Amino acid sequence: MRSPKFRLLGLAVAPLIFLSACGSDTGGTDEASQSTGTDDAAATSIAPNGSAEDVTLTEADADGTTVPALELTKTPLSVGETSVQEIEPGEGEGATAEQDVELKYLAVNGTTGEEILSTFPTDETVSMSLANPNLLPGFLNTLEGSKPGQKMIIAMSPEDGFGEQGNAQLGIGPTDTVVFYVEVVGATTPLTQAEGEPVEPVEGLPTVEADGTSPATITIPEGEEPPAELVVQPLIKGEGKEIQSGQQVRMHYTGVKWSDGEQFDTSLQEGRQPFETAIGAQQVIAGWDEGLVGQTVGSRVLLVIPPDKGYGASEGHELQKETLVFVVDILAAG
Repeated sequence: MRSPKFRLLGLAVAPLIFLSACGSDTGGTDEASQSTGTDDAAATSIAPNGSAEDVTLTEADADGTTVPALELTKTPLSVGETSVQEIEPGEGEGATAEQDVELKYLAVNGTTGEEILSTFPTDETVSMSLANPNLLPGFLNTLEGSKPGQKMIIAMSPEDGFGEQGNAQLGIGPTDTVVFYVEVVGATTPLTQAEGEPVEPVEGLPTVEADGTSPATITIPEGEEPPAELVVQPLIKGEGKEIQSGQQVRMHYTGVKWSDGEQFDTSLQEGRQPFETAIGAQQVIAGWDEGLVGQTVGSRVLLVIPPDKGYGASEGHELQKETLVFVVDILAAG
């Protein structure tokens, strides 16, 4: 069973703008969440007064680049039910509930009219899993069936958005409507395990038996001292895109201790979803940040992580003095 003290490498932080509030393992509430409590809700709540049709797509200047902007015909704008204004219909096959949708987006707070986030100034795209149960219901209900090239404005009700907790980090209150402008780039079916060309590992490393559907069997070489430096050994070289620092990455993994070969965690057990986090953004231990940036989607990677790139600085952590060995299947990045 997974140790409650081992929260693999911090929290899985899929883009906050897409995820609903989830229950915490501790059952507690942080100060930021408390700042958008029921008293604030009562003070700012307004009756529904519009829909996505009350939003106009315009343009703005961002450092000399023309980017989409949204203009609300009424502020505050409040919707009782999520609604969609289609700007362009798109072409091709519609996205299914099992796929990842790649898109560009702009988000505006309907209560204040202020921009929250936008990918357009940097021309970045993000990938959103329609199979992720923590995706905002407003996206789950509107993006299934969306087509490449489709452009739409989504006025998302609080119930379909961030709900009673809001999202203090993004400045979204518990009764705020959030308005999105979305351009769909395409949809892909995500990998469920590594796919690509096998790579012959160098001698002296742990050996791995992995089928991609159950926890990997990792055997520590008998009598070998753990390496003092980070070891990154691809076992399968995937053909997907290269992981860039800061990207959101979806993975399956198994981790064991070099000292005794004991497994301390795996995502490949019944009831668990692939692990998803930002890589190269200090959301995970340094061995993952350094070892996975530059790898490709579809790859299976063996990481041997010395304590100074693992939990060496975490006083009292059960893995503080351990060299960690991971097998990671990189399933998606975006």
